[in-house]
Amino acid sequence: MNDYNRQVNADFIRHLESADPVNERINLLMSHIVNAHQIWLERMRGERMSVKVFELRTYEQLSNQIEKNHKDTAEILESKSLDEAVNYVNTQRQRFRNTIAEMFLHLFNHSSYHRGQINQLLVQEGKPAMVSDFIVYSRTEIFE
Repeated sequence: MNDYNRQVNADFIRHLESADPVNERINLLMSHIVNAHQIWLERMRGERMSVKVFELRTYEQLSNQIEKNHKDTAEILESKSLDEAVNYVNTQRQRFRNTIAEMFLHLFNHSSYHRGQINQLLVQEGKPAMVSDFIVYSRTEIFE
């Protein structure tokens, strides 16, 4: 899922750069996907949030953060148990405790959900949606 998420997010950036959408919500949602991933990783490491959930970023900044998120995710997967529970505070200052496995499941589902929203907004503009189904990506070289 880490490899898929990195590849599909990077492909979405390239797709958005070429489609040049007008709706500002599209870039905001793409920024949100990448920012939320970063925030979840920071929670897993017991760090403070270094970015706002809806902080707008350029495509170049997003591309760089996608690569960093991929690397940081791999490091966490190698160094921590998926069963490890993490205490954290959400953006509304509520306290929660979840396992790393639950956090990753949420993170990857959250990204898919918002990529679907982006595709819907692109189609509303008359721009092409991007195929982002996991099964399509699983047939490519990134999983070989």
